[in-house]
Amino acid sequence: MKWLSFRPSTNYKENILVWIRPMNQTNGKTLFIILDLGISIRNILRTDVFHCLRNQENLRIVIFSTLTDQSFKDEFQAENVIIEPLPRLKPNGLVKLIQSAKKDLWAESKGIFTFINRRKKKERFLTRWLLIKPLKGIYPQGIDLLLSALSRLEMAFTPDLNRDIFEKYKPDLVFYTTLYTKYLSLELSAQKRKIKTISFIQSWDNPTSKGPFPVTPDRVIVWNEILQKEVLRFHNMPKDRIHITGVPQFDLYLDRENFLGKEAFCEKWNLDPHKKLITYTTGSSNMLPLEHEVIEGLYQELFVNKRCGHPCQLLVRPHPKDDFDYAGHFQDYPCLVIQQPGPRAATKDKWNPKREDMYGLAELMLHTDLVVNIASTITIDAACFDTPIINVAYDGHAAQPYMDSCRRYYDYDHYKNILKTGGVRLAGDREELIAQINSYLEDRDQDSQGRRRIVREQCWKLDGRSGQRIASVVLDYLKR
Repeated sequence: MKWLSFRPSTNYKENILVWIRPMNQTNGKTLFIILDLGISIRNILRTDVFHCLRNQENLRIVIFSTLTDQSFKDEFQAENVIIEPLPRLKPNGLVKLIQSAKKDLWAESKGIFTFINRRKKKERFLTRWLLIKPLKGIYPQGIDLLLSALSRLEMAFTPDLNRDIFEKYKPDLVFYTTLYTKYLSLELSAQKRKIKTISFIQSWDNPTSKGPFPVTPDRVIVWNEILQKEVLRFHNMPKDRIHITGVPQFDLYLDRENFLGKEAFCEKWNLDPHKKLITYTTGSSNMLPLEHEVIEGLYQELFVNKRCGHPCQLLVRPHPKDDFDYAGHFQDYPCLVIQQPGPRAATKDKWNPKREDMYGLAELMLHTDLVVNIASTITIDAACFDTPIINVAYDGHAAQPYMDSCRRYYDYDHYKNILKTGGVRLAGDREELIAQINSYLEDRDQDSQGRRRIVREQCWKLDGRSGQRIASVVLDYLKR
C-alpha cells in the first residue's frame, strides 16, 4: 500500500511529519464543518483532522465559526477552504418547553446519575406529574415513544433560516463538532433537508451529562469503547454508526522531540529546575466557586508551614472558563507561578487555544512532578505522561452541601470509570492532600499501572493518529 507524507503547517512547532493513506478523490464535493467552541477548534482545526481534509483533491470545505477575524482566516482559509460566520438560531418559547420536557423524560427513562444530579435544580413540576408519572405507571415504553414524538414536534416548530447558505454551497455532508449547543441552526437545517450529517462528541462526559441528543446525526465519532457503549445504550444509536477513533487533542503528545526540555521550560515560566514542581489545574467557576481557597490552603501548608518534604514550587493553571483573577490574587506569593491556558476569544467557552498553548500544556504535564485537580480531563492528560494525579474532594475553608460540593463530581458516571482504575488518589481534606503530595514526591512510580489503564480505556489508541482516523471516517461517509 502506498503512503504519502506532507508537512501540515509552517506554524510554530507544527512541522511534524505526518503520514496519511491516499484516499479516493472526492469528486467536487462540499463539506460543512461547524464549530463554536475553542476546544472544537483545538480538536479539529489544529490537528490532523483538518490537515487531512484540507489536502484532499476536489474537496471544498466551508468552516462555520464564531471566530471570523483576520488572524483566524489567515491561519485556516485557503483556496479550497472558506470561512463563514456561524449562524445562530435561538429557540422560541415553545421549542424551549419541548426541549425541557425531553430532558426530563430522558432523565427518568435512562436513570443516569450524572444527568439526574445536574437536572435536579431545573426539574419541571408539570413535566414530571403530567407526563412522566402517568406513563411510568401505565405504559413504561411510552416514554421512548413520547421522546421521539417530541423530537419530531421540535423539528416542526423550528424555523429554517439557512436556505440561502444551503442553496449557495449545496453541501454533501455536514460535520459538526458541538452536538450540545443552545443555538443549533445549520445542524437542524441539514436534517430538514435530509443531508448527511456526522458529529464528533468532543468530551468524554457528554453522553451521560448533557441529556438526549438535541439533533440526531447519521454517524457519531467517539473517543473510546466506553463512549461507544454509552451512545449505544442511552441514545439508541446503532453500533455500526458509532466510530471509535481516539482523542485528536492528545496526538501531539507523541511529538516529544518538539517539546521544550526541562531547563528551557523552567526558564520560560520562571521556575527553578532543581525544585519539585506541583501543578494545580482549576475547574470552571461553576464547579467550585471558592476553589481559590483550596489553593490558598495548599500554599499555606507547603510554604508557610513548610510541610513538603522536598524543596518545591507551585504552578496554577486556570481553567479556560474560570473567571477568577488568579494572577491578581496570588501575584505576591513567592514560589507560585500562574500559567494562563491561552487567549480569550468569542467562542462559547471563551477560548481559542493556539498550537503553542497546546504544546505548553503537554510540556507542563511532562515536566511537572504531580498534578492536582478536581475531576477534570486534565487527569487523562497527566496519565498520558504517567504523571501522578491527586483529585481534590473538599471545598476550601468550609464544607459545602453535597449539591454545591465538588464531592458530587466523583459520583458522576464518566469519572467513576477513572476511579475504578486506581490511577488517581482522592484527597478528602488538606491533611490528606499534603500526605499524598509527599508520598508521590518520594516515589512517583506509585499507581503507574492504574495510570496506564486510564490511557488504555480513555484514549483507546495513543498513537498520534486519532486525527487521521477521524478524517478517514468523515471522508469515507462523504463518498458513500
